[in-house]
Amino acid sequence: MPQKGQANQADKETLESKLIGLRSEVEALQREVRYKEEQMRNLIKDTLDAQEAERECISLEVHDGVTQTLASAFQHLQGLESTELEGTHAKQLLLQARTLVKQAIQESREVTNSLQPATLKDLGLVTTLRYEVEQLEGETGWKIDFKADDMRLPQNVEIGLYRIIHEAINNARKHAQTKRLRVRMTSSGNLIRVEVRDWGAGFNYSCGETSRGGGTGLLSMRRRAELLQGTCNIESTPGHGTAVSVEIPFSGQREQYG
Repeated sequence: MPQKGQANQADKETLESKLIGLRSEVEALQREVRYKEEQMRNLIKDTLDAQEAERECISLEVHDGVTQTLASAFQHLQGLESTELEGTHAKQLLLQARTLVKQAIQESREVTNSLQPATLKDLGLVTTLRYEVEQLEGETGWKIDFKADDMRLPQNVEIGLYRIIHEAINNARKHAQTKRLRVRMTSSGNLIRVEVRDWGAGFNYSCGETSRGGGTGLLSMRRRAELLQGTCNIESTPGHGTAVSVEIPFSGQREQYG
């Protein structure tokens, strides 16, 4: 019969063998999880890249097609104003048509700009945001405290941050019921920090409420930040407003401009 010490040694070796097997299984599962996460990140990135490409395509189609056609129609209507029209009613119809076409031109340009702001690629994120903030103040009467370090970032970073900030501002405009907004964009060391803060109605984000922005907008902001290897934190409580804070690591060379 085997001695007690030999039995204990055999049990120990069996246990160690099982632990090694379990460790291997855990490591295999961890590798699979990492692989799935990488696949998910790539899928999200491809989806967002496809969205940006589609936005650019639609923007060009509207600009080169609809907007140019409307502009041509507007010129023809202007030309008709110098002709003799029978009766005041015809003149009124002409003026109304010109007004409507002019409005349609403005609306198509706004659609084009929202899809793919021309200034974003040429002048950068900060200049684009400053221009849009000034427009928003004029349209809504809001008081917007906007401050941003002057910098240029890689195109993918500027596009990602623009979409995040634009979504946060649109959510505030639609849901916050406030006329006060703060937008900050600063760089410190190897970190880009962004904050969009309102003092409006707020919502119960901690309890998983997703009615504001349909939930999709909030998820989109977080996903875009994650694709830039950063974070997007949303803090909100009813009656105390909402704060969207983004941090994006950046180790490349920033182009400073005045």
